[in-house]
Amino acid sequence: MTYLFNPRSRRGVHAFRLAAVMTTAVALIAAPAYAQQQAPMLDALVEDGTLPPVEERLPDNPLVVEPVDNVGEYGGTWRSALRGTGDNAWIARTVMYDGLVRYNRAWDEVIPNLAESWEVNDDATQYTFHLREGLKWSDGTPFTSADIAFAVELVQDPDYPVGGTFMTDPGNPMTVEVVDETTFTFTFENPKGLLLDELASVNGSTLVSLQKAYCSQFYPPYNPEAEQMAADEGYEGWAFMMEDKCAWGQETQRWANLDLPFMNAWVVTEPWTGTASRVVFERNPYYWKVDTEGNQLPYIDRLEMRVSESTEEITLMALNGEIDFTDRHIATVANRPIFFDGQEAGDYRLGTEVQSRSTSLVLQLNLNHPDPEMNALFNNRDFRIGLSHALNRQEIIDAVFTSQGEPFQPAPRPESQFYDEEMAKQYTEYDPELAVQHLEAAGLTETNGQGIRLMSNGEPVSIAVDVISALQPEWLDILELMQLQLAEVGIDMEINNIDRTLFYDKRPSLDFDAQVWAGDGGLDVVQEPRYYFPANAESVWAFAWQAWYNGTDPEIAEEPAEWAREQMELYDQLKASGDPAEQERLMVEILDIAKEQFPLVGVSLVPNGYYIAKNNLRNVPDEMKQAWLFPTPAPYDPFQWYFE
Repeated sequence: MTYLFNPRSRRGVHAFRLAAVMTTAVALIAAPAYAQQQAPMLDALVEDGTLPPVEERLPDNPLVVEPVDNVGEYGGTWRSALRGTGDNAWIARTVMYDGLVRYNRAWDEVIPNLAESWEVNDDATQYTFHLREGLKWSDGTPFTSADIAFAVELVQDPDYPVGGTFMTDPGNPMTVEVVDETTFTFTFENPKGLLLDELASVNGSTLVSLQKAYCSQFYPPYNPEAEQMAADEGYEGWAFMMEDKCAWGQETQRWANLDLPFMNAWVVTEPWTGTASRVVFERNPYYWKVDTEGNQLPYIDRLEMRVSESTEEITLMALNGEIDFTDRHIATVANRPIFFDGQEAGDYRLGTEVQSRSTSLVLQLNLNHPDPEMNALFNNRDFRIGLSHALNRQEIIDAVFTSQGEPFQPAPRPESQFYDEEMAKQYTEYDPELAVQHLEAAGLTETNGQGIRLMSNGEPVSIAVDVISALQPEWLDILELMQLQLAEVGIDMEINNIDRTLFYDKRPSLDFDAQVWAGDGGLDVVQEPRYYFPANAESVWAFAWQAWYNGTDPEIAEEPAEWAREQMELYDQLKASGDPAEQERLMVEILDIAKEQFPLVGVSLVPNGYYIAKNNLRNVPDEMKQAWLFPTPAPYDPFQWYFE
């Protein structure tokens, strides 16, 4: 067991699909008696009175973390890189994963973190959390229930533009009650069966990263001068100032603010401004975790992240041994051979990452296309089946992925308890003759002089597919092969390589034929169902249907087809259930409908990825799961990594 606590067992119940709903409190094993130790870099600060002694900085019951291999050594700098000024995800994956609760390293259980225990009522409408006694922010001030209540109040303010996931769900309003300094209760209007999974994911950070004492100075209910302060500093209003000072946005924002306190293992000391060439984080002297011998974590003193617009530069840094750990931007299929060959010269090793994604590429035809002819064609199941049978997936796997992988549709991965081989493999057989039969069944019986099939209005079938090759270079390689293969059965496909901003901007207008992305939801099936039904704004294939479901974009929202409405009703029941078995049953029903309707076309099972780590970096597992909601490497506790 990685963490020294004893919750009610959930063996066989996977947290990435089911909420860890507990009807009794989680019982913590008392921390063993030991003399608490600190990093040598803090000794002088304690001696001169700048910092209190370590035992006064730690909570009464610090979280005791069992190292992966060994109790580590203090010191060193972890070097990595950021790509441009919008690479917040790497900071989320390395620094920011410290919510009320978290996932364990196996990704099969929700476990205590800042909250040492909790209770949930029978219908999952009320959650009471108990914080550790004596927690402190990085500035040494107490972290209490009042900070949680402030975060909820701020995020729920209609004038504040930064959303807060479960805190601002219009379909299930919530309130927070402060019971005492370490106890608070969330109460929901309707059952919230997946709350613990949401709090344990990367999305749980917002709730615990808005210190009331600091951030309230920018908020009019607490500071009547906040609007004037914003004007004096050149902001359009208090909300923009708050977003810049405290929020987690798409640009640098909070990482440029050295005054903002945190609860994480490292805090920013060299800011991420628009002109910064590097960002530096140093150890938080008030971090609230220790190892099994009482050594305050983290072991590593600082993180240094080079800011670069060039993946080529980051690749060269890694090859030259100038990066201590990364799996981001450069750990691609194309780069694997050069990184493999460069291990000895660069003094690094490659570890394995099991991807949570299912298929390497998902072709998302726009089922809400504004053109009636295209809309009717894309909504024809035979048309989609015909496209699928026209793809020679093995040719793609051999050419793009060096024969790694197997034909696979958007479906739960083989490692998932939701795996359905029939769903994953249906219509993946390369059979041009069968493809033609389905295309003709969809009404495409005539062709023009170029052999392109004609719709009922006489127009040739031409599908423009949007792709961001800068994000995943192999997507372009896959599409170029698909283009040739589809042409063999009379379907013209144009590849539209665009930047990410335009890629997203086109969605609300519905002005696109198709877009591609990777197959999210292969392991986190319940949490990320975007390809199983029109669940969220990433369900590009039915963007108007998901807008109807989520109450967004009313100008384009469209009532879904009956089968999609049925899935939405089932998912609402799932979210409202506090029973893991019932959640599982409902998810299987949703998947069965997706299998029958076959709304999307996939290519191949995503092969294992890899990370790059210096040979002297220890306590890093040889194999990790890789996901966004399970933000690798953070769940593998980088604060207990160390340099030999």
